[in-house]
Amino acid sequence: MASMRDVARKAGVGVGTVSRTLNNSGYVAEETKKKIYESMEELNYKPAPAVKTQAGRKTGFVGVMVPSLEHPFFARIMRCIEYELSRHNYKCIVCNTIDIVNRQVEFMEMLEENVVDGLIACVDPIPGFNGRNGRAIISMDRYWSADVPLIRSDHEQGGRIAAEVFLKGGCRKIIQFYGGFDWEKSANIRHKVMEMVLRENGCEVISVNMEWDAMSYSYNKNIIHKYWDIIKDTDGCMTNDIGALSCLAVARQMGLEVPGQFKIIGYDGTEITNLTYPELSVIEQDCPGIARECVDAVLSLIEGRDPDTCLRLVPVHWRGRGTT
Repeated sequence: MASMRDVARKAGVGVGTVSRTLNNSGYVAEETKKKIYESMEELNYKPAPAVKTQAGRKTGFVGVMVPSLEHPFFARIMRCIEYELSRHNYKCIVCNTIDIVNRQVEFMEMLEENVVDGLIACVDPIPGFNGRNGRAIISMDRYWSADVPLIRSDHEQGGRIAAEVFLKGGCRKIIQFYGGFDWEKSANIRHKVMEMVLRENGCEVISVNMEWDAMSYSYNKNIIHKYWDIIKDTDGCMTNDIGALSCLAVARQMGLEVPGQFKIIGYDGTEITNLTYPELSVIEQDCPGIARECVDAVLSLIEGRDPDTCLRLVPVHWRGRGTT
């Protein structure tokens, strides 16, 4: 079945131009309209009912894109976003993007076709994305463009907290696992800041790159085993909750005393970190606070209000438990 993107490609225009033509919203040259309608006829494209009936009106739906709902952090953030949207009489349509081709593109098309009023993106932007262009799009923890509001935890604060805890505990050689090759990605700011503070205080820091968006439990456990010969010669580790729990399990299995010989900090602070003994020390991201900011930002754009700022930081919280 042909999509709006197929029509746009055949007519040699953008998806937004097709959407404006179908919704009769905004200027489109008559010659361009003719090409679009001819392409629709050739492709047998039938506009979704939402395009015909919802133009200029709210659908009451917001699309939410996450990498994986199996990951405890994104499961938690999704639950909080859904709750916040429901408080404003909105419902959400959610998708996982890892290992599923073109899900971001499909959701962008849903926005263009007025199936949803806005998008909350917890994933990287689609290739070739060149700005909101008036669309209600906000990002959580991923930079999309200068005009897309970005909501994230105060990872600078989180990195400093982790470094201070390691220093107070007497650690001198710390290993950390981070995602992706780009230090500038929002979620990697915590690792960059922690390393900077520790090195300023004479500590050795080993930073191990993982596949970006490596969400599975098995991947995180396997990478701890892969680097165990390096880990056992350090006295501290910081990584995401799943990796930190894997590190704790392997350390105990190998006879490494936690926290006496080896201190572990998880980053996210999801509920699974309470299920071990000792309980995991964590830097907790405020999922309800992040969700409130995300929903406030996307609804403001839906209602036509320009954002006061395109960066909103939500403080993190230190939960010192049994692994530090």
